[in-house]
Amino acid sequence: MKRTKLKHTGLLILMLTTFVVVRGQNMMPLKASASLDTTAIMIGDQIGLNLALKVPAGSQVIWPALNDTLVPHVEIMKRGKTDSILKNNMLNLKRRLTITSFDSGYFNITPMKFQVRLPGSSKIDTVSTQDLFLQVYTPRVDTSKAFKPIQGPLAEPYTLDEILPWILLGLLVIAGVVFLVWYLRRRKKNQPLFARKPRPKLPPYQEAIQRLEEVRLSRMWQAGKLKAYHSAITDIMRDYFARRFSFDAREMTTGEIVQNLTKQPEVNKEALTKVQNTFELADLVKFAKLTPSALENDTSLNYCIDFVNETKVVPEEAPDENGQKEAPDNPQTVSENKVKPENKEEEE
Repeated sequence: MKRTKLKHTGLLILMLTTFVVVRGQNMMPLKASASLDTTAIMIGDQIGLNLALKVPAGSQVIWPALNDTLVPHVEIMKRGKTDSILKNNMLNLKRRLTITSFDSGYFNITPMKFQVRLPGSSKIDTVSTQDLFLQVYTPRVDTSKAFKPIQGPLAEPYTLDEILPWILLGLLVIAGVVFLVWYLRRRKKNQPLFARKPRPKLPPYQEAIQRLEEVRLSRMWQAGKLKAYHSAITDIMRDYFARRFSFDAREMTTGEIVQNLTKQPEVNKEALTKVQNTFELADLVKFAKLTPSALENDTSLNYCIDFVNETKVVPEEAPDENGQKEAPDNPQTVSENKVKPENKEEEE
């Protein structure tokens, strides 16, 4: 029986303690306040309205609904963020509003209501701020003095953001004009807008041999175009002389060409004779209207090919990855000064 009484007494004490704690939490004071930076402003000026609320930690708070107009004739210009400070298990909430008024008079800012639910309670309590009064006045005007003229708007310097679009537009116009002039000049000269990179030029002997073979395949003299055939041969050789021996053979006569070739150590007597016979036959065809035989036509072309092969210079090949030079297609890599003798007696 004694143990049962002790248990009942302990439970009763625990229930009373819990009730007192919960009751004490519910009886904690809730405090809301509001204050103005100043109670009197000039019409259109802006001041701060400071809201503060003190509640137990863990409470749920619903702030008053704030529209653009706080009360008639008083407007909210800016809403600040809510700051919270926890101290001694109490939460201090603060928020700053920026307000103004565009009417003169004496205005009452009515209390603003906060809804608070304390921790461990389902009841919603309401706490309000106090009344505030704001005086808005207009500047005094001395009517005894003459009115001053209305001042126009003040000129402000242009910013970079304002000037930059115009600068870019000007640069774009200049670029368009330059491109148009460049385009018209190239069009006038019948030049393409974007020229391809020129191909590397063939060595003189390769170009000459290739062109002479094209003349052979064209079969001009077989078609009766003797003058065109011999002119093509001599023109090819003139270009070869200009590139190989560096003298302007294109503007020289046959005699002048032979005279310049005589000075070249790479040209032997037999090769010079072949070229001379070819050019003299071409002059007779072009100016004396000579009709050569089929053998003479073929011989002139063959003489030119022989001369190119006897005087050609093959460019030295670049070394490969192993540092060795690649052998050219034609083993003859230097010009021939003389015709190779057929036997030892001629060599002696």
